[in-house]
Amino acid sequence: MSMKEWMDLDMDELELMDVSELEKERVKQHVLKTRKKAPVWRKVAAAAIILVGAGAATSVAMPSVASQIPFMDDVISYFNGEDNKNFDTFSTDIGLAETSNGVTVMIDNAVYDGTNITVSFAIETEEDFGEAMHITGPNWFEVEGSVGSRGTNEITKISDTRYVGLFTFTPQFKEDEHPDKVDVSWTPQAFSNYESGKEVEGDWSFDFSLERVKGEQKLLNETVQNKDITFTLKSIEFTDVSTVIGYEQMVKDEFLEKWPSVTPVFRVTDDLGNVYMDGTGGGGMSKDNGKTFSGTTQFGTIEEGASQLIIEPIAIASLMSGEGLEEFELEPIVIELE
Repeated sequence: MSMKEWMDLDMDELELMDVSELEKERVKQHVLKTRKKAPVWRKVAAAAIILVGAGAATSVAMPSVASQIPFMDDVISYFNGEDNKNFDTFSTDIGLAETSNGVTVMIDNAVYDGTNITVSFAIETEEDFGEAMHITGPNWFEVEGSVGSRGTNEITKISDTRYVGLFTFTPQFKEDEHPDKVDVSWTPQAFSNYESGKEVEGDWSFDFSLERVKGEQKLLNETVQNKDITFTLKSIEFTDVSTVIGYEQMVKDEFLEKWPSVTPVFRVTDDLGNVYMDGTGGGGMSKDNGKTFSGTTQFGTIEEGASQLIIEPIAIASLMSGEGLEEFELEPIVIELE
C-alpha cells in the first residue's frame, strides 16, 4: 500500500484497535527472545484520530495499519551487521505512525536490555531530502526518570522520498538504577538537509513503554589496578540476546589533578579469538568529579564453544578541550564461562 492509498483510506473500513574526544561510542543493541506487543503508556483514543486541515497532524496508533506500509515492515533489514541480526525477529512491536506537513514518521520496533535501548523507525516525505537527512530540535528519545542519555543514530535513504533509521542509546538513571520497565517519548520538531537548506517543521509525538529483558546475573567484584587507577568488574549478566557488565573505576586525587577526565573503555574477547568490543565504552556517571565512575556497558551474546571471556579495561585520560589524551591499559580480567 502506497502512502497516498494509506492516507485515502476510508475510516469506516478500518478495524480499530486500542491503541567524544575521549571515546568512540558504539553502543549497539541486541534483542528480546519473545516478540510481543508494546504497552503504550500515553493516553490515546480507542480509535485512530484523523485531524483535517492545513498543517494538521494525522496520528495513527494502530499496528495493523502501520504495518501495512511496505517499507516499514522489517526496517532493521536495511541495517547490516552482526549486532542487528536478530532485531526484527525478537524485538517489541511498536507500530506507531504520525503525519504532519507531508512527512510521515513511523516507529517500527524497539528493545531494552537493561542498559541500552534501540529503536527502528521509518520516514516518508513528499520531497527528496537528499542523502543526508537530519533531525532538528529535540531529536533524542527521552526516558522518564533518566538524568540524560548518550548513543548513536543513523538514517539511511532507500528511495527518493523514503528513509529508515536506527537509534541506539543508553539512558542514565540516578543511583545507577536499571528499571524493569522504561517509558520512552520522542518529539522531533523538524527534518532537514543542511546542504540544501530544505527543512520541514511539524508536530510529531510518540510515547511507548518497554520491558527489560531478563538474564542471569553473576556478582564478580574482580579488581585490577595500577598506582593511580583501580578498576572493579562488579557484575556480568548473560541474557539470550546480550551480555551486560557493571563496573566501577576509582582514580587517585593526584592523578585527577593532572588528568581532569578519566573514563573507561574496553577490549573484550574470548579464548576462541572472537572480538566483542575493541576500545569502546558504555554509559556511566560520576558523583564526585571523576574520582569514582560507575556504569554499565553491553555487547552481544557469547559465541558457542567459548570457555573464557577476557575483559581488558583501558582508562582514557584527557586534559579536555582537545589539549591532551593518553591511554592507560590495566590487566585483563578473565571470566570462566560455564
